[in-house]
Amino acid sequence: MKKSSIVLIIGMLILVVGAGLSVAKIEPWADYVLIAGAVVVIIRSFIRNHEKD
Repeated sequence: MKKSSIVLIIGMLILVVGAGLSVAKIEPWADYVLIAGAVVVIIRSFIRNHEKD
């Protein structure tokens, strides 16, 4: 499995946790977790661009 795929799965899991916190009305933490998940997915695109293969 490529490194970018692993990072994408981690980012999506973080986004799911953030969505769950948002639904549970834990607002300050939900915002931080959602932002962290988005940053991980953006970092994944940089990793994917630098992968050979």
